[in-house]
Amino acid sequence: MSASGSPDAKAIWDSMNAEIEASQDVLGTEWLSSDTAARACGADGAQWVITRFGPGTRPEERAAPLGALATRWTAKGWSPVTTEFGGDTPGVQLRYPAGSTLDDGFFIEFRSTVRRSTLQLQTPCTTGNVDALNREQYGEKHTSTPPFLPGATPPDTGGSPSS
Repeated sequence: MSASGSPDAKAIWDSMNAEIEASQDVLGTEWLSSDTAARACGADGAQWVITRFGPGTRPEERAAPLGALATRWTAKGWSPVTTEFGGDTPGVQLRYPAGSTLDDGFFIEFRSTVRRSTLQLQTPCTTGNVDALNREQYGEKHTSTPPFLPGATPPDTGGSPSS
């Protein structure tokens, strides 16, 4: 058995991290991770929020990657919804489910503006020892996406769209 005694949570991390990294591959470009530590959910559960930062996109550049990502997610049995959002930096979002989370806490979304793109996935809540998973640093040690380090420059064009 693993040091954390949380094989279910580790299996969920591994499969969800593989999905976010496959989604990164569909979108291309370089991504940095800013994933949470394992956190408590339910009675004896653990989950993570997997967050990736990538470069921004121009509105005219978004259709092809959004379509490819929607196709990937739909093939997994998910029904992603595309919405536009406004504000100081308007953009587009692809999300499943369209709002909130599934009963187990799962959601996945891609958001893109001219400044930055993000991929975010909350893993389903599953049996796991949060303290042990965090002592082991399971999530941090089982991803191939480099970390986002505060103070470092993320893949951000500083407000200029990618070329």
